[in-house]
Amino acid sequence: MAYTLERSGEAWWREVILLEAGHLSMQSRERTTRLIQAIAERKEEPSPYHNLILAAACVQDVERERLERTVAEGVNVRLRHALDARPPAWRRWLGKWGIKAWIEQRGEAIDVLVRGGAGYWSMPYGEPEWVEIPAGSFLMGSDRRKDPKANADELPQHEVELPAYLISRVPVTNAQYRFFVAARGHEAPAGWENGRPPKGKESHPVVDVTWHDAVAYCAWLSEVTGRRVGLPSEAEWEKAARGTDGRIYPWGNRFEATRCNSSELGLGDTTQVGVFLDGASPYGVLDMAGNVWEWCRTKWEDSYRDYNLHSALL
Repeated sequence: MAYTLERSGEAWWREVILLEAGHLSMQSRERTTRLIQAIAERKEEPSPYHNLILAAACVQDVERERLERTVAEGVNVRLRHALDARPPAWRRWLGKWGIKAWIEQRGEAIDVLVRGGAGYWSMPYGEPEWVEIPAGSFLMGSDRRKDPKANADELPQHEVELPAYLISRVPVTNAQYRFFVAARGHEAPAGWENGRPPKGKESHPVVDVTWHDAVAYCAWLSEVTGRRVGLPSEAEWEKAARGTDGRIYPWGNRFEATRCNSSELGLGDTTQVGVFLDGASPYGVLDMAGNVWEWCRTKWEDSYRDYNLHSALL
């Protein structure tokens, strides 16, 4: 085992280690468990999350009955905790290329979690991980004294009172939407084949869905979970995104390209949900700036003058 661990950081040894875990599982549950635990607990690693990603991949390659259950669950829990830990402040000053490498590392870790059924949602229906937004007032809209670039339909800024509610921590992913497509025989988004999202994009947010598709998804999720699920109102979405103090972005008033997937960062595509932990809102909701546009249930108005909080399409 020591020989294997010494080489666990070498990329070309990855497949060898996966094969070794599979081979050991045919001989001894105890030895397989020890190997995976040792990989997960190893301190030295060539890049962030590397050891936990490798340990999780081993778990997924081994049949569950050939492994101690607590080990399989423990690896996923530890990887999720590592992803939820704030990245070091110096990561933000690496520049775009350094940040892109960091994004790839986090994205790979999230992909591994999703393949193990442990992403930002739960089985068996892909129900989102919910975040509670407390009752109270918040500042909705924009103030041009603070944000000169504010559009006319964001004015005037005004105070809105909302009851407590829940909202998904991240946008709905392709993996989650696939449950709905399979269960209902619903038309799949463009780019899917045989009811499956593009390979490698399971943990990316689902795109090319209409407002009616989104409403149908929520209705199905309500039915199978017994929980009332719907699109957020514009006000609910905005409070979850910015908190109560009228800030311009989820993290504050100054735009920083490394905190979200925007054109300024130059990725040119969606990323896995939850990658930009530094872009979290005050409530811990992720991807509320960048990555994709999101549907709400509220009817669009050209300004907030005489704004009707309860104006909605359903």
